[in-house]
Amino acid sequence: MSLEASGQNTDIAFNFFVTAEHLPDWLNQRPLVKNNCILRVVSHIANGAKHFNLEDKRHKSVKSTEKFRVYEEGVYEPNVFYEPPLIPFTDDESKELNTKEIDAVELGKRVLEFWKPY
Repeated sequence: MSLEASGQNTDIAFNFFVTAEHLPDWLNQRPLVKNNCILRVVSHIANGAKHFNLEDKRHKSVKSTEKFRVYEEGVYEPNVFYEPPLIPFTDDESKELNTKEIDAVELGKRVLEFWKPY
């Protein structure tokens, strides 16, 4: 199942971003991460999820890790309102990516586009 088709399946998102984080290692291209915004964001998310710490000082791409809701959790059936988790960027990353935030599926699409030439 794809990340897009899974809706809010966090296991699929976790697997995708952790795998994407390790592609530069497997290709012996680790410097790509430092030089490419989309890979810095992936690194921040993957390492934060993998090590349960999204506020590691080595990562400076993601602004916060809060989830904003417009309704109280538990009042409605699951998935009545699809709320993709939004990833807010720091100012520097926002400028480079031309957006202040992105959802996981769109970020995944951008990651795939980045890796197509390889």
